Amino acid sequence: MKKSLLALALMSAFSGAALAQSQVTVYGVADAGFQNFDNGGVAGSVTRLQSGQIKGSRLGFKGSETLTSDLKANFVLEMGVNLDDGTSAQGGRAFGRVSTVGLSGDFGSVDLGRDKTTIHKFIEAFDPFETGYINNGGGLGNGTGTRTTGGLYFIGGTATVAGAANASNSTGRAGNAVFYSSPKVMGAFTAQAQYAFGEVAGDAKASSSMGVNLRYTANGFDVGYAYFKDSAQTAAPLTINEKSANTLAVTYDFGMVKPVVIYQEVKDQAALALKQDTFTVGATIMINPTNRILATYSVIDDKTAISATNAAKVGEAKQFAVGYRYDFSKRTSLYGAFASTSQDATSQKLGAALAGKDVKELTIGMRHFF
Repeated sequence: MKKSLLALALMSAFSGAALAQSQVTVYGVADAGFQNFDNGGVAGSVTRLQSGQIKGSRLGFKGSETLTSDLKANFVLEMGVNLDDGTSAQGGRAFGRVSTVGLSGDFGSVDLGRDKTTIHKFIEAFDPFETGYINNGGGLGNGTGTRTTGGLYFIGGTATVAGAANASNSTGRAGNAVFYSSPKVMGAFTAQAQYAFGEVAGDAKASSSMGVNLRYTANGFDVGYAYFKDSAQTAAPLTINEKSANTLAVTYDFGMVKPVVIYQEVKDQAALALKQDTFTVGATIMINPTNRILATYSVIDDKTAISATNAAKVGEAKQFAVGYRYDFSKRTSLYGAFASTSQDATSQKLGAALAGKDVKELTIGMRHFF
């Protein structure tokens, strides 16, 4: 009897230890290649070696611990690396890509810390170029003024205090944030939500951001809606400039061809209130399991007034992009892409040096997962 009790106690101890055992994975992406970029500037085009043209080069650590039969603790620490010169990306932050800890279970997952904004994740899921390959090696950007923008879509991360370094936010990412991802409901419906605290004394709204994604995926059909808002704090005297976006996307996987349509409406509360629509049609063409062609045609229609004294709208920018990817394996790929943008005389989009200038870009590179 005593031996049986002792054996039972030992089994219980070992099973408890196994249940609580955590698993840590080291992973990363090494992505680099050549880029020729001509933004219409007087000096002409520039040819350079770029890091992270499809996926940002990175080194990451992730782990989980089983707490109960239906509850896990999780963490992710992911640092960005500029492979071309060995420096840290995301402004030199130690783990600027992702730094989260949270819980997951039947309810979905809740994570605290810094990660991509919900709108960034949404666009990335539908865009044939996965928000990479083109647009000056960065894929996406938010825009630095009424007429100018670095990329096709607004992806958040602009809720910062004007004139001050804000270590919590950067393009397409949010810090001081709570992230929620739902499980699949009825095998097809999912949701994501985010709220990032501005942490400004006396005003909970200032420098905060929030977003929500709703998505239905079944039998090759994928449709979704995303809302996102940054409440940027401007310089003293304190005012809030809200910048928000409504985004719709739909795609259907026919097997060899996967077409997609993306529409985004962006507006803000600046003195010259931004009102901009972006419309994209595109497709991924699977020639075979190792070869694919990517193509998109996008129109950015900026209805913002040119100036306080000129009510005419900024105008349109039109981009055609085509890309190719060859997968040696599940981990290693070669890629190339070309994008050409033309625009109205008063429009200055997608990295153009001056208003009305065409933008052309060629990228060739290699990506390796480890």
